Amino acid sequence: SRRGATASTATADDSLAPTLKVARKKSLKLQRVGTDAWVVRGLCDSRECASIRDAADARGYERATSRGPKFGEANRNHGRARYHDEILAHRLWKDTGLADLLTAELPAVHEGPCVGLNPALRVYRYALDEVFGAHYDDFAVVDTGVTAFTFLLYLTGEDGEQEHVVGGETAFFASSADGANELFRVPPDQGVALIFRHGATCQPHASLPVRRGVKTVLRSDVVCRK
Repeated sequence: SRRGATASTATADDSLAPTLKVARKKSLKLQRVGTDAWVVRGLCDSRECASIRDAADARGYERATSRGPKFGEANRNHGRARYHDEILAHRLWKDTGLADLLTAELPAVHEGPCVGLNPALRVYRYALDEVFGAHYDDFAVVDTGVTAFTFLLYLTGEDGEQEHVVGGETAFFASSADGANELFRVPPDQGVALIFRHGATCQPHASLPVRRGVKTVLRSDVVCRK
C-alpha cells in the first residue's frame, strides 16, 4: 500500500482565518457518491471560500513531495500549508449547519458519534499538472477523540477572480496499484465538501492532474468520540 496523508495533530504558529464568519446554510444534504464517501454541496459560499483561500495564499506554501512508489509513497507534487485554527474549525462545523447534518445522517462507526472537525487544518494548492497520486489516509488520535473521516472543502471555482479549474478531480480506485480500476470521481466544485472514511477501511484515492487553473482545497478530519 502507498502511504499518503495522515490526519494531522500538529500545531502551527498562527491561525488561518479566525475572524471569518460563516453563514448557516439552509437545506444542506448529504449525498452519497461512492462506498463510504459523500458530498455536501454549498457548505461555503464564494465569499467564504475566497476568504479562506486568500488567507492561505497570503501566507504562502511549502512544497509537498515524496520519494515515489518505489519507496511505498504516492507521487506527490503540490503546495501545502499547515495551521491550527480551532475557531475556523468550530465555525465550519457548527455555524454552517454541518454538525446537525452529519450527526443525523453519517452512518455509525466504531469510533463513536462525530463531535467536530480537527482544528489541525491543511491547505493544498495544485497548479498546472500537479498531483497527489493514489494513497490511503490514516487516522489520528486528537484531544477531542479520534479522526474517522477525511474532510475536503474545495475552495476554487468560477467566482470572478479565479479561472475555472479543469481537472483536479478526487478519484477513488479499487487499489493503489498503477492502472487500478477507477471507481468514481468528484470534481473540485467550489463550496463542496467531500467526506469519506479513512483509517483501516480507507479507499485509495488521488488528486488528478490540474489541466487548467489552480485548485485549492482545505483539508481537515471529522473527529469521533465514544
